[in-house]
Amino acid sequence: MSRLPRYLLIWLSCTAASVTAVMITVHFVVGSTRPTAPVAQSAPEGFVAAPPPSSPAARPSRSPSPRPTPSVRTPSPTPSRTAEKPPAPTSAPASRTSPPVPDEPSAAQPPEGQGGGCEQGGSGVHTISSQGGKATVRYGSGGVCLISAVPNQGFTVSTSQTTPETLTATFSAARHRSEITATTEPSDRASVRETSF
Repeated sequence: MSRLPRYLLIWLSCTAASVTAVMITVHFVVGSTRPTAPVAQSAPEGFVAAPPPSSPAARPSRSPSPRPTPSVRTPSPTPSRTAEKPPAPTSAPASRTSPPVPDEPSAAQPPEGQGGGCEQGGSGVHTISSQGGKATVRYGSGGVCLISAVPNQGFTVSTSQTTPETLTATFSAARHRSEITATTEPSDRASVRETSF
């Protein structure tokens, strides 16, 4: 046998073997990924299949449903005549106090023990401004009363009232002090004194 036919025969054998191996592999892969046919399963007990929807023309006309027979009425129980006790009065709710706003100085409250004789007479309510804050007072027939004292940013406030006729609100900072004095003697008036250090 000459060399050329021998090479040709070897080449054909190798090609046929490789084609066969590829075909077997493809057949195996395709066969393993083929979807399986659905299998019928029995329905569980008590399962009722819904009827298929029918067209409007095929629906039978509804017959009027029979009216239910009236039932025998039983007499309703009569209410008892026992008097119900009214609910116990609840105590009045506690007054609400709002929390102080951050970065806002708190206002001074009127000194305890003061406030008599401010409700009537006099020149009424006045607000006095200063560099350190504002003070609102009420001038009455019996003296002067503090309503509020609100310091400006960076100031603190303190109040003093030695007599019902004179009230002092002092706004203090690191390098400044504002002093507001309200008095009813000899007449209703207020003075502001500014002091820098």
